[in-house]
Parts: sequence; C-alpha cells; structure tokens
Amino acid sequence: MVKKKQVVQSGVWQILNAAVKTFSQFAYYAVMARILPNAKVQLGIFAILNSFMNIGNILGDGGMGDALLQKREHDKQHVNAAFYSGLLISVILYVILFIASPYIAVLYDEPGLNSSLRIFATVFIFGAMSSASLNLLQKNFRFKKIFLGDGVFLLLSNIFGILLALTGMNYMSLVYSQLFYFSAKFLLFVYYEPVPIKAGFTKKHWKDMVGYGSGLTLIRVNNYIANFGIVLEVGKLVSRALLGIFDRTYRIMNIPQRFLYDTVQRVMMPAMVKKMGGYKGVYNVFERTLSVMNTIMVPLTLFLILFSKPIVLILLGNKWLDAVLLMQICFLNLPMRMGASLGDTLMRVHGLIRVNLYRKIINSIAVCIFIYLGFLWKGLVGIGWGIFASTVLSYIQMMLVIKKRIFPDAWKQLVFKPFYSGLIVAVCWILPCYGLYYLINIILKNELTSFIIVSSLISLVAGYAFLRKPRLLGNDIEYIQEDIVEMLKKKKGRKKSSEQLNDEKEFELSESDENANFS
Repeated sequence: MVKKKQVVQSGVWQILNAAVKTFSQFAYYAVMARILPNAKVQLGIFAILNSFMNIGNILGDGGMGDALLQKREHDKQHVNAAFYSGLLISVILYVILFIASPYIAVLYDEPGLNSSLRIFATVFIFGAMSSASLNLLQKNFRFKKIFLGDGVFLLLSNIFGILLALTGMNYMSLVYSQLFYFSAKFLLFVYYEPVPIKAGFTKKHWKDMVGYGSGLTLIRVNNYIANFGIVLEVGKLVSRALLGIFDRTYRIMNIPQRFLYDTVQRVMMPAMVKKMGGYKGVYNVFERTLSVMNTIMVPLTLFLILFSKPIVLILLGNKWLDAVLLMQICFLNLPMRMGASLGDTLMRVHGLIRVNLYRKIINSIAVCIFIYLGFLWKGLVGIGWGIFASTVLSYIQMMLVIKKRIFPDAWKQLVFKPFYSGLIVAVCWILPCYGLYYLINIILKNELTSFIIVSSLISLVAGYAFLRKPRLLGNDIEYIQEDIVEMLKKKKGRKKSSEQLNDEKEFELSESDENANFS
C-alpha cells in the first residue's frame, strides 16, 4: 500500500529537483541570451537542432521504460527487454537522422545543421539507455537518487555550456552542454539501478510491454508535434531572429509547466498504479493532485503574466522586449496544459492509450492549423494565440474522456473545484503584490528594482506562511505541509496526530472499501 507520507515526501524530492532545474534553466537562458554572439539567430538555429533531437528522445525507448513503470509486477527479464529495445530503436533512429542531416540542412538553408545534427543526435541514445533505470527509480519512490542524477547534472551541464560560450563558441556550446547532461545522467542512473544484463529476456517478456509501449510512443509523437514540432513549422514561417524570440519565449513558458509536471507525473503515476482496482482511491489521488497543482499553478500564472516585462528584462535583456506580449499569451496556457498533462497520466494508468492517441492526433492537427492561421492573422503574436486555442481544445477533450470513460459519476467535481483554492490564493496574494509593485515603481522609477523588492517580499511572507500559517496558502498546501516539514526536520518516529492518521487511511483503503465507499 502506498502511504500519504511516502507520496508527499517523494514529491518534496521531486519538487526540489524541479526547483533546481527551473532556476538553473532560467539563469542559463539569461546568461546565454547575453553572451552568445548574435544571440537571437544562434538560438533560432539551436531551436531547429533541438526539435530534431527531441524526435529521438520521444521515440528512443519505444515507450518500454514507461511500460515497465506501469506494470504492477515485473522481473529482471522485463528490465532487460526495456533496455535492449530502447538501445536498438535509438541506434536505428540515429542512423536515419545521420543520413537525413544533409537534406535537413538544405531544407532550412543552414549548412551547419549537417554536422551538428550528427553530433547532437547521440543524445537520444543515452536517453533511451537510461529509461529503464529511471522508471525503476520512480517505481520504487527513490526520488532522492533521481534528484542527484537529474537536477544536479542539469545544473552542471548549464555551467559547462556557459563556459564554452565564453570561449567564443556559437550554438554548439548548447549542444555539448546537452551531451554532457544526458551522458552523465545515464551513467548515474544505471549505477543506482543496474540493468541485469546476464539475466537475458524472452519474447514473452518483450510482448508483455510492447503493446503499451507502442501505443504510448504514438501518443508521444503527437505530444512532440504539439510541443517541439511546432518550432519546425514556425521556423519555416518566420526569420531565424523571430524564431529565436519564439523559441526562448516558448521555452521559458514550458519551464514551470514541464518541471512541475515531471514532479506530478513521476510521483503520482506509481501512486495511482498501486491504487488501481480501487475506483475511489484513484479518484482521490487524481482530484487531490489536480487541486494541489492548481493551487500552485494558477497564482504562478497570474504572477508571470503581470510581471512579464521585468521577467524578460532579467532573463533575456532589454534587446528582447518584443517578446513580452508573446510571453504573456504563452503563460495563459499553463494551468490548462498542466491539467491536460495530468489527465494524460490518468489515462495511461487506466490503459486508455488508444483513446488518448485519438485525442492527441486531433490536437496535433489543430495546433498546426491554428499556428498557420494565427501567423496569417497577426504574425508571431497570432502564433501565440493559435497555441492557446489548441490548449483550450486539448483540455476540453481531456475532460470529455474523463466524463465518458473514467469518472462518469464524479467528473463534475473536477470542472471547477480543483481551481477554487488557486483562484483564492491568486486574488489574495498576487493582485496585492502587483499593486505594491506599481506603488514602489512610482517612487523608484525602476522596474527591475521594484520587481526584485516585491518578489523578495512575497517569497519571505509565503515562506513564513507555509511554516506557521499554511492555511493562508490554501487548504491544499495545509494538507501537505505537516509531512513536508516533518521530512525537512528529519524527525522519525514522531507520534502521528489523529488527523494525520485519518489522512493516511484515505490513501490506504483496501480495494473493497474503496469501491464500497465510492458507490
């Protein structure tokens, strides 16, 4: 049985991982946007490179690593089947991209793409080989190990990329930084969770997972189109400099969404798998997670929209102010993108791979059409609104699947209830902060200084509220606060309060109790 404390404390390690990755990526973007020669063009070229690299990252392991995570019981041969499948598929993809790289360079009229693609593509071989070990670490809730291999190495790789850029290297500094990150992460994950190569595997072990893995891979293809593939479409519509603006803006928008989703998905996927068979148990985990997530994401979204200009000045510099409006539009996507992503995890747990695939195909077609129509309407800003329209469509589709196939009797509670706490926190915390920022800026007449003062104040007050008055941050934060504080203090064996015991019982209901209570 999975316990509340285990889930919450695993989530803390993953949140720490996400925080390190988020802040290191923000700092990395800020520095590289300033030190790369002709930064907008260089980052536009890297955007094309990165989009092709992510094809391999998404297809590389054939979904076998996630299939390993999804299985409630597995043996050593299943691990080997996942590892060797990923290695084989990634090598085949590398060979294809190696052959295609000259034609890609011609397509985008960038001769340098030929050699750089061949170097960069080795990244997804390392990613595929580490997939089995990573998913086993997740399955066993060993998130401290994931933090060391993921968050720490990303920070080190960003420092490495900055050092290379300072030597005068162009976009290849970002390429070699990523190579360092994926190769080092692979070595550490395999060290923590070795692949039992000597045990071998059989055709049966491979068949046990290939159905789930292949379906998930098709879904990933559509995710790729909606996330990274659109860069390739935009790259054919606008100049390299405008592509650089779009890519940096889109990446900055994706940082909080991607890393918070990593936290949610990596912790809640194994938690929901262990609750399978208990209808109410899965619903409780999903509803509570969606609510906690929106308590964080809704206020964060409002904060990012209101303070987009100083954020651009800090992260990219005053030469990038033409990215402000596009960034505000992109930030509008965050809560719904997170909700739709969590819905993906729920559908994977229930094995609704084909249903989710149809949804993804529709959304992939829609995002490509909306982007093109948006470009014709209003250029780069219109592209931003096209992406937002596709996000709304994706979220509506997710809710329809939940209504029809997963929680037909309780879906209405998921429409507004999970957003309530986040909206209250946004109104009570973020709007007064913006008013304070406006007043300070009138006095100081310096946007950056005013923003730093307000950000520091809200961080200190929110930190104090979390430790002393968690209810001020919403019921969801109060719900998880005690377990997080206990973990940070490392107090073991402390007597549990009756309230905490009740919370753990909510996660430990037997399957028969869950079904009985829900009905």
